[in-house]
Amino acid sequence: MKEENNIDTCILNLNPCYDHWVILKNPTEIPNVVRGDEVVTLVDGKGLNIARVLSKVLGHSEYFCINILGGQVGTIIENECNRLGIVTENFWIEDSNRINTALVYEYENKMLMINEPGPFMKPNEIVGFMEFFKGHVRPGMNLVISGSAPRGFENGSLLQLVRIAREAGCSLKVDIAGSWLSKIVTASPELLKINADELKVAFGINKDDYKTMDDFRKDHSIRNLIITNGKMGSIWLSESEKLHARSTKVFSDFSVGSGDSFFAGLIYGQEAKMSNREALKMAAACGAANTMHYGAAIFEYSDVEKVIGDVIVTEVVL
Repeated sequence: MKEENNIDTCILNLNPCYDHWVILKNPTEIPNVVRGDEVVTLVDGKGLNIARVLSKVLGHSEYFCINILGGQVGTIIENECNRLGIVTENFWIEDSNRINTALVYEYENKMLMINEPGPFMKPNEIVGFMEFFKGHVRPGMNLVISGSAPRGFENGSLLQLVRIAREAGCSLKVDIAGSWLSKIVTASPELLKINADELKVAFGINKDDYKTMDDFRKDHSIRNLIITNGKMGSIWLSESEKLHARSTKVFSDFSVGSGDSFFAGLIYGQEAKMSNREALKMAAACGAANTMHYGAAIFEYSDVEKVIGDVIVTEVVL
């Protein structure tokens, strides 16, 4: 990174992809042949979805996104990020990034998501990335960790990234799942966002057990714990406040990217020095606005304005 770059937020996007959403408005007439009526293409990966909402929707550019890119697909992702004005720092590997395909059966109100396995990182590439990452973090920086990583990048590598970030003086804002989730709570992130289903699988906590959620937060010294539960809304637990937010309007069942859009709204709210209540309302509005269009995190600020008045924030009683 150039020495003059003193941006406060770094978003890790370790497993970028290029997505095709193929929209089918009517049943196919030829068996085993699908011909789309509309196609939506976008760069994807949870970190890039967050960055797109920050840049294109909320007009916030005080961040940069670290991508791991490779092959022809990596070049497409790089060029599209440049076109969109998404601020990136890219580390290149030999294997190619993935292309994912969503088949949206509009006439049946359902979809099928096909995810490729993605690239495999060699051991020497992981070592090189650690040095690359070390050169991009500094004291006082917010590190946003969201989503998965390429194959070959194991739990130990994630924890090494966290150690590097902590040693550099970074704070952590985290939204990950699976085996990584149980590992990263040991680092006591300043903000941890978990899907309610993941919370149950990883830690055995039921989605309506707010008292146990808050005990979990305290036990792991997590300053802010956010639990999202789809149409049922989200919970923000901190030492000073316990809040619930829910949008009374959801515009479709195609919610891919709503969690990332929610997280982007939350990050923006904190960067803008909003109160927890205001930041949670902005986050919920971004999550709801995402359901107004096909594709992950493809919406406008005008969509946020349409729905934010329908977000209700209340206090939670433990």
